[in-house]
Amino acid sequence: MKHSHVLPAPKKLARGLLIAATALTLAACGSVATKPQAENDSIDSSLPSWVVNPPQRHAMAYGVGSMEVYGDPADAIKRASELARVDLLSQLRVTVSGDFTSTVSESKGTGQLTKVQSEVQQKVRSQVPAVTLDEMTIRDAAVTAGVAYALAELDREAAVARLQQQMTEIEQQLDQYAVITDNQPVLSQLRLLLPALGLIEERQAFADKIGLVALDHQVPTLTSSHKALQQRIYDLLNQLTVRVSFDNREARDMSGDLIEALTSQGLKIQQQGSSDLEFRLSAERSSRTQDERFYAFVNARIQIIDADGRILSSFSDNARGVSGMENLAWQKASAAVADKLQQELAATLAERLM
Repeated sequence: MKHSHVLPAPKKLARGLLIAATALTLAACGSVATKPQAENDSIDSSLPSWVVNPPQRHAMAYGVGSMEVYGDPADAIKRASELARVDLLSQLRVTVSGDFTSTVSESKGTGQLTKVQSEVQQKVRSQVPAVTLDEMTIRDAAVTAGVAYALAELDREAAVARLQQQMTEIEQQLDQYAVITDNQPVLSQLRLLLPALGLIEERQAFADKIGLVALDHQVPTLTSSHKALQQRIYDLLNQLTVRVSFDNREARDMSGDLIEALTSQGLKIQQQGSSDLEFRLSAERSSRTQDERFYAFVNARIQIIDADGRILSSFSDNARGVSGMENLAWQKASAAVADKLQQELAATLAERLM
């Protein structure tokens, strides 16, 4: 029995192949076009535009911060907000002109300071609270693709206006000190005027912040009367006289080196007659030699006493000096005690007299 194979007509076969090929082509084109489009739509819709292009507005400053989300998104946003504030301040510092540092120095109205003056200034400055920018806010925040973003905004003109007002209030307080005249002993005058030094440092903190935020970055300088007041306080510090007394033999053994160290640091040592302050010292000394080096140790107990016999400070200190020469090792140990005395004196003046 014969089997016959029926072949499709040529026209029908060609038309079928054409339809199939067209369908495959359309399907392939559709799959290539839709995937990138979906990705682009995702990026555009989820990532805030300000992440790449922060706003640009007159008298406004912006900063952007980001933080990966490891747990609570709110924590990540909080950290991103902190970084946004840091970024904003960093950008302000970058825009500060090169002569900003010299302008700040001139605005403080101080020249070269002695050791005593410098120690007191640093101690007073350390007590000044940081000046905050209350006008800095978080304008926007978002979380996308496991990352938190925040946009910080600062109205620079509003910030300067507030800082200027607060600085003016401090200057009005300084005006009251600037007119004080007093012929009392040095320490009594310092008791009266040292609070003004704290106000000057507080006023300077506002001035520095104004210089950072202001559009022209100008730091407001001290008035001539306030500079004169500041110099008067530094002059009084420079006039302080000190008598050093030694309560035991080991303390007396280091008297020469200690007095020399204190004198070299700018203190006026007056062993005869009256003085503004007395340093009363007792000490225990020990030493050892190792590897051809001499180690000198001093355990000092010190009191700072005013002219009326009141103990302003009482403290202990351990000092060490190391050298290949015994005399030099003891000198270094005495200098270390002198350094501690200067620091304690500054703290006494800044914390107990103010």
